[in-house]
Amino acid sequence: MEKYILYGGEIEGQYREVLIYAVISKPDQFLVHWDGFEVGTINKMDGKWYTSSVDLINVTNELGKFIDENREKFLF
Repeated sequence: MEKYILYGGEIEGQYREVLIYAVISKPDQFLVHWDGFEVGTINKMDGKWYTSSVDLINVTNELGKFIDENREKFLF
């Protein structure tokens, strides 16, 4: 994990500071921290975003859309 994007905005109706790290060893997998804590990972498979993190279930598509729109910033 070398690069990240800092995103500030509303998640679940609250303002959060979000760090999204690309996982170098696994394409289309991203580690998510918010408000200073690791929350989990999101993965893109077959064009859809998924997570196993309970905290990210409601915001996976929102974060995935942000990653898709800013994909060039994640390229190494």
